[in-house]
Amino acid sequence: VKANSPIQEIRDFQGRTLVSTEGTTPLKTAIRVNAEHNLGMRIVKTPDHARAIDMVASGEADGFVMDDVLLYGLAAGRPDPKALKVVGRFMTTEPLAIMLPKNDPEFKKLVDEEMRRLITSREIYPIYDKWFNKPIPPNNTVLNLPVSYLLRDFWKYPTDQVPF
Repeated sequence: VKANSPIQEIRDFQGRTLVSTEGTTPLKTAIRVNAEHNLGMRIVKTPDHARAIDMVASGEADGFVMDDVLLYGLAAGRPDPKALKVVGRFMTTEPLAIMLPKNDPEFKKLVDEEMRRLITSREIYPIYDKWFNKPIPPNNTVLNLPVSYLLRDFWKYPTDQVPF
């Protein structure tokens, strides 16, 4: 939403316009939540994230529902990143993972052990800060993406299993 918007959560969109990218889980969830809670939102589908963020910046839409990391990245890439803010609780969670080659158990074991070591030693925090809270080359863009409560919980119990 715009930085000066009073909207803080999905229910605040009652009677307002919400935009999302066609074919995404957040769009499907927004449609479902709108119907379940009778919010009367006008939900607009766009072909891509760039159009959706432009609609919020121009005032054509009151907000854009999407994955948090994408929202922070899109806002950070704007001419005035502070003109937009990410609000609300997660509406969806998407399983993300490290892709590994199949049938290489030794490499998988090495990756699993190193990830577990980084998490348990807490070395993961400065690595996270480097990529999500500090300037990223080549444009020195700062995402300002805090560690979410879900990620922090996952770091308490490192696993290679994706919960559903």
